[in-house]
Amino acid sequence: MFSIKGLAVMGLVLGAVASARAQPEPEADIPRAQAAVNYSFMRANAAPGNCGCFNLNGGSAELAVRAYRNFSAVFDLTGEHAGTTSIPGQALSLLSYTGGLRFSYPLHRGGRIRMIPFVQGLVGAVHGFDGQFPNHAGILSSSATALAILVGGGLDLEFSRRLAVRVGQVDYGLNQLPNNANNSENLLRVSAGVVLRLR
Repeated sequence: MFSIKGLAVMGLVLGAVASARAQPEPEADIPRAQAAVNYSFMRANAAPGNCGCFNLNGGSAELAVRAYRNFSAVFDLTGEHAGTTSIPGQALSLLSYTGGLRFSYPLHRGGRIRMIPFVQGLVGAVHGFDGQFPNHAGILSSSATALAILVGGGLDLEFSRRLAVRVGQVDYGLNQLPNNANNSENLLRVSAGVVLRLR
């Protein structure tokens, strides 16, 4: 025969289990698809061996589709331009198209999702133009295409089920455009924008 204390403990345990089961899974709060439009600032180097640093400004468009649980497939298209680089009088424009995986983890606050941090890794190609790119023979060309890698993360702030603001995103990038040395350029991309979500 159960005691009153035993029944009370069992009731509490069953209540806790039911409450836990009623809580939404984190992945259920990640939209099926979302599109983002961002302004981006990029710090890059052109000449290897020293910084040779310069700034580019532009924007990016992004499409993310939930693939499995907290993971989404992401496609990113970014365009950047610098009126002058570390080489005086030389401009540079970059157009990169990359894709990869993102892991998001919604944070609940007061029963509602307010913040969604994420990390991602993307790989694809970058097309450089309006500049000078040496080929294998040392001849300069006004454009070139090479491997591009972006690794980073960001934070979205949810305002409604269909609208969020990308408070900030920081990505480290590696481009392999020809530069007459090691054909490798490092960059840091900082961006922010608006996210439209499809539930």
